[in-house]
Amino acid sequence: MDFSTGTYDDRLVAASLAIAVLAAYTALDLVGWIRTKPRLLRHVWLAVGAIALGTGIGSMHLVGLLALSLPIDIGFRIDIAALGWLAGVCGSLVALALLIPKHVTRTRLFAASLLLAGTIVALHYLTLWSMQLTPPLVHDRAWVALSIVVAFAACNAALRIAASAVSSSGLSAFGRKSAGALLLAIGIAGTHYVGMQTSQFPAASTSAAAGELDWRWLALLISNTTLLLLAALLVVIALDRRMERRTAQLTQSLEMAHLQLHHASRHDPLTQLGNRPLLRERLEQAIMAAHEQRQRVALLHIGLDRFKQVNDTLGHDSADTLLTRLAQSLSQSAQPGDTVTRVGGDEFLILMTGDVGSRSLHRHCERLLALIRDINSGQTQLSGSIGVARYPIDAYDASGMITASHMAMYSAKRAGRDQYAFFTSELAQSVERDVAIRSELSEAIDCGQIQPYYQPKYDVRTRRLVGAEALARWRHPANGFVPPDRFIAVAERSRQISGLQNCILRAICADIRDWRRQGLNVPPIAFNLSASCLRDPTLPASIASILSEFGLAARDLICEITETAAVPELEQALHTLGSLRSQGIRISIDDFGTGLSSMSYLRDLPVDQLKIDRAFVARLGNNVDSGNAIVRSIIDLAHSLKLDVVAEGVELESQLSTLAELDCDEVQGYLFSPAVEADAFAASLKQTTRIRARSIH
Repeated sequence: MDFSTGTYDDRLVAASLAIAVLAAYTALDLVGWIRTKPRLLRHVWLAVGAIALGTGIGSMHLVGLLALSLPIDIGFRIDIAALGWLAGVCGSLVALALLIPKHVTRTRLFAASLLLAGTIVALHYLTLWSMQLTPPLVHDRAWVALSIVVAFAACNAALRIAASAVSSSGLSAFGRKSAGALLLAIGIAGTHYVGMQTSQFPAASTSAAAGELDWRWLALLISNTTLLLLAALLVVIALDRRMERRTAQLTQSLEMAHLQLHHASRHDPLTQLGNRPLLRERLEQAIMAAHEQRQRVALLHIGLDRFKQVNDTLGHDSADTLLTRLAQSLSQSAQPGDTVTRVGGDEFLILMTGDVGSRSLHRHCERLLALIRDINSGQTQLSGSIGVARYPIDAYDASGMITASHMAMYSAKRAGRDQYAFFTSELAQSVERDVAIRSELSEAIDCGQIQPYYQPKYDVRTRRLVGAEALARWRHPANGFVPPDRFIAVAERSRQISGLQNCILRAICADIRDWRRQGLNVPPIAFNLSASCLRDPTLPASIASILSEFGLAARDLICEITETAAVPELEQALHTLGSLRSQGIRISIDDFGTGLSSMSYLRDLPVDQLKIDRAFVARLGNNVDSGNAIVRSIIDLAHSLKLDVVAEGVELESQLSTLAELDCDEVQGYLFSPAVEADAFAASLKQTTRIRARSIH
């Protein structure tokens, strides 16, 4: 039998090879891409990938067959071609589905390779059968077997490489997929062209489908459509990958931002210690664990002493540096499992969950106080007060522990600072009383329940009344007299002291005006200025306004400020007291001798009078070598600076005699009179006025 020979169109051969490569790369790329998709989308894109690969394989065979130019007219039966396309899609679907799991077993890989190779071979021979040649093609069985071997070997190698590309990224993954695509394309094209070597066309053959489809436009349509389809699919995959990368980057950025926000919400930005929310979270966890394990938890509340003064003296940057150094030292000294937090500008809380026995806590507090003292900048040295609360002794929950430690810390501050205090039930009762006082104080001020009482001051030599000190007294309608040291301290802590001070000053001025309208000779009245008021720049103008309102002169008042208040606030005290003195108001330093730096600061303060503290007066006559010497030194110092001296707390004649010998100027105390109401003091003024009137006559 004679056989026809043909020639290949190089352009169509190249197109068939391009289709094979593009279809193979698209399918392998889809396998890795589909793995990242949700279940529903995974099935959709698996079907799309199967259509792309099946169409690519079928198109490659058709275009490769059309590339062969024969001396006979050929055509293809549409139904057989469609059946071949459907078989290709189904075979590709099952083969790709076997490759979808992240971990592809050898069995799955072998099955997928065998199925894909079978699909390629079946499509090749279905395409030849769709030509419907009579007599039929003659095949060489050896070449047919070789084409099947080529298909399986190429598919197996391609899928192995593609499977290994899943764990790679970037250029490595692209290179592996490209190598796998080339091998799979060799399998598809190799099956076709090796198979064509086995197929011989009888010279007298005719194609029963020759008139159905023109091979020229069919080759052009199939090749172009397939290439466009595969290219579009690759573009879609690339765009989706780009979107996924951007989404992943955005998600990562959001996660980083969330972590940063979460960290910021639980940490102090300056010291990077935990803050109040973190402390509460850890404290609640620690209390829960301690309850289950029948253990104890301790909370230490550290408040730096007079840190505002440090801030004002050094500046915020230097003060922040001190805080950072202190935070580092506290963290380094913390025991394993402890939590160190900063909960305010100058407050730190330490949660202890280890050894929190009484002795251990005492030792730890002593170490912490020493550690705080070691933090300094030049002449500025820090000190702190520590409050200690324990679970379950002092409180049963986080809020109670924080409140108890806070109370204990302020108790340590009131006791003199630079020390520590444990929470006690007595402290809790004291705080409850303070809360009650705070809630009623404003009403007491508005309703006139708080009035000035006057303790007369007398000349030491003549024993005549020469002045008085106005002292605030609160007569509660239900509880009687409230101790002044209690409600004044509460007023200072609750920032009600300014209102209280204005109330007392207005009452003093009103009394002076009334007494003078009665024709009485009223000496200067001293009233106490709160330490916090020294920080108020409007204080001098406010006092001047009140004096003007009641028609009084500046000489009618003496402003008293305790030494312990004036010295820490020296810079602001100099400005405020200087302004008052420039108006003509005399300044007196109360409780002189109780401060640590009395002598060095005395020359700087614009004062007219010193008041010797009652503690020194009480020692007069008991120990001449110490008590008398101290008082003599104070009096001599004051007189050398041309200052008057007042001794307070004089209760005995012997004390008065000693003060006269030491050349003291004025005295006040129970020896003469306690603090009395305005009417009682007015009676003393009337008596003094009559005495002066008789002496004139």
